[in-house]
Amino acid sequence: MLQKISFREIKTWLLLMFILTFALIVYSNYFLFSESSSQMTLGSFYKYSSFLWLLVLIYMFKNPIVIFGEHYLLKKIELKETPEFLIWSRKRLKTIDEKDKIVYNTILKRIDFIISDIQILQKSDKVLSTTTFTADTLAKQLKIPRRHLEFVFKYYCHYSSNDFSNLVKINYAVLLINGGYLNNYTVESLGEKCLFNSRFTFSKNFKKFIGVSVSDFVNTNIH
Repeated sequence: MLQKISFREIKTWLLLMFILTFALIVYSNYFLFSESSSQMTLGSFYKYSSFLWLLVLIYMFKNPIVIFGEHYLLKKIELKETPEFLIWSRKRLKTIDEKDKIVYNTILKRIDFIISDIQILQKSDKVLSTTTFTADTLAKQLKIPRRHLEFVFKYYCHYSSNDFSNLVKINYAVLLINGGYLNNYTVESLGEKCLFNSRFTFSKNFKKFIGVSVSDFVNTNIH
């Protein structure tokens, strides 16, 4: 806990909790020692203050970042991304150009959250089966300016936005293959399911990112 206190969010919450605790102590003692108060009044106070604490605890459990800290949660998310499909870097991949510094200063505190939101979309079957990940569609999904998204891709992604889009589709294809999709459907159907324009484009990108053809991958990993 002492290590987490260094994070601004945890410091703020600790301060608020201490203030709330101190206020409750002061008010409970006021009711306890006030001649005009009664046991019934003190009981009511404890009932309502307990309800207040319950609301705080519910909020904290619904927002685990309050308990564990931003960096801890983001690290856990990053660890869950398989090494062979590692796409994002938590550190800048290159020096920021002078023309991009205004955007950098604007979104500095939100960069990790933008990356995490994209990672969530990368694993959403509903989104993957209906949406091609271009800068425009991602910006719309995340409800952020396209310029901010382009900045994140430029300095924190190992791939161009176009390669990223194709890689996400291939990741989805691998997921479907491992789930037995090709037991009932053709490779061409799989490419269409992953929103590729043609079987050739799908096969080309599959070999580019996975290193083998679709048939070789199926024979090696499924049979």
